[in-house]
Amino acid sequence: MASGIWYSNQSYPGIKICKAVKILENGEEEIVGISDTNNSYHLGRLPASYLIPQDDPQYNRDGSSALGVHGYMLNSRCWVYDAGLALLVFTHAGDYDLCREMQGRLQTEQNSDGSFNFSYDLYIGQLFQGYVRTGAIGWLVWGMCYYALETGDLTYKPMIEKAGQWLLSRQVTEKGDPRYGLLTGGHGAYGDDYSYQDIEIEWCSVEHQCSSLQALAGCSLVLGNTRYKEAAELIRDQLCLKCYDRENGRFYQGINGGRPDVAWALDCTTWAGMLITSVIHSDCARTCLATAKEVYLAEDKAIVQSSVKEYYNQAYSSESTFSGFKPYSDKTEDYAGAPDLVWTEGTLGYAALALMLGDVEEAAFYVDECIRLQNCDGCTGGLIYTTATHGELPWEFHVWESVVSSAWLYLIIHCPEVLFPRTLRQVYYMAKITNIQDERPGGPEDSS
Repeated sequence: MASGIWYSNQSYPGIKICKAVKILENGEEEIVGISDTNNSYHLGRLPASYLIPQDDPQYNRDGSSALGVHGYMLNSRCWVYDAGLALLVFTHAGDYDLCREMQGRLQTEQNSDGSFNFSYDLYIGQLFQGYVRTGAIGWLVWGMCYYALETGDLTYKPMIEKAGQWLLSRQVTEKGDPRYGLLTGGHGAYGDDYSYQDIEIEWCSVEHQCSSLQALAGCSLVLGNTRYKEAAELIRDQLCLKCYDRENGRFYQGINGGRPDVAWALDCTTWAGMLITSVIHSDCARTCLATAKEVYLAEDKAIVQSSVKEYYNQAYSSESTFSGFKPYSDKTEDYAGAPDLVWTEGTLGYAALALMLGDVEEAAFYVDECIRLQNCDGCTGGLIYTTATHGELPWEFHVWESVVSSAWLYLIIHCPEVLFPRTLRQVYYMAKITNIQDERPGGPEDSS
């Protein structure tokens, strides 16, 4: 290792990486060194999205069992949505060195068109073909913007601007198009056999619009460019005009094939519900809250243990049961057979909507349920993602401690205002940032 030369009894094409691993007395492994050739780790660390127990079938020590490209390991993978949430958490907590380290690394990963891949290997960086999703980039850019606004550090402004321009390029501008004003989904897709398809994603997801509204609001403030404000206003309007299902009191999943995607996904209703309070009467947001509880509530769910690969969980347990929310409903065939489990990320999204509407007791109940899950047997401080594993496609849910759920829990307790900050006809941010002027119509800075 000292000479940079190492040997393996296996042979695979492509980039090679060597990890020197120390076995601790308790049996755990600690990475104490890695090869410094063709890897990005020395450029800055990113958080691993999941803490995967080493006895789990999904835990991979060398990447040799993954489909597609040798080297893919879930246990050393960071999704950029998670990185965006981590930036929000670390910024609020004052861990600015970590924020700078992450953004320094992300500068090297940014694609030439300003986009970011959906996920990165902690050591190798980009591992697969260009799989890009608009909503994930929205969260990442909002995390970068929040750091810049809180600290005044504009070192990463060029990276934010490139990503912001990419988001603007996703907006459908043809007025006759049913997707007019919305952002398309990104680039690249994988088939059921993980074969890559080099295609543009034409559908528009409600989740992506909500995520990207935060980014565009942040860009308008960091970059001082009205284009981002105008784009955000158009998205907000079209989200309500085209994606609100008034009959069922919820938001569609998006626009696909020129018509509403009527599948039932929890986040579409809770996330958009947090934004709709800025556009029309809060009764509509309250309807979203009621619909979410009626359709997605999952009560008295145990943490399921299993030794079967697709349902594996031996690390986490509890004698108690828990209540929260499941991610999908089978009210249509789109999600037929959807797992009935507590999904902590979505549960906290419901709590955030309740809190925004002033239903503090309702929000607190489900936050407390997640805190109880955080304290289940086997947890090391993170919050498990679900109460049961469904590793099979298309679900891929696991009982693992996750950055996403842990970040949502931190943010809703300490600074819920950074989650989908409220906006009116003009973008403004009502939170801890003191150098942003109130742009509400009729407010002290209103010049209209």
